Amino acid sequence: VSEYELERGKPMPTTKHGSVQANLLGLLISRYKKQFRFISELTIELGEKTTVPDICIYNHFDIQWNEEEPAVREEPPLVAIEIISPSQTLTEIRDKARKYFAQGVKSCWIVQPELQIVSVFHPGEKPQTFTTGMVEDSAGGIQIPIEEVFE
Repeated sequence: VSEYELERGKPMPTTKHGSVQANLLGLLISRYKKQFRFISELTIELGEKTTVPDICIYNHFDIQWNEEEPAVREEPPLVAIEIISPSQTLTEIRDKARKYFAQGVKSCWIVQPELQIVSVFHPGEKPQTFTTGMVEDSAGGIQIPIEEVFE
């Protein structure tokens, strides 16, 4: 286990992981930047622990650029996006999604670059899995074309 993984509590990203994360951010920002605030690699409080989703989606807020801010954000995001790395299991990420929901997160996307799949989870519902067409998340009314996530 690398120092990065120990420090961040998550696997080191791969080229596929980083590309998918960049594509997701680009798609989301280009379509929804006035409605939401997108933050990558933000440390959030999860009960007594902290976690670092690949992407957090919050309702839009203004950044106070001249003010100090805490290293850990206590307010849960509306949506947490997790991109599975080769060393992670789907079970680990699903368990993480359940913990997000317990803290007030409304949906969690699990992105599988190797299979080019995006699954959208909501508390108490079966996940919706997307392999073609538009990825849709009712928690924020978000729609993005899956083909562009994996290009």
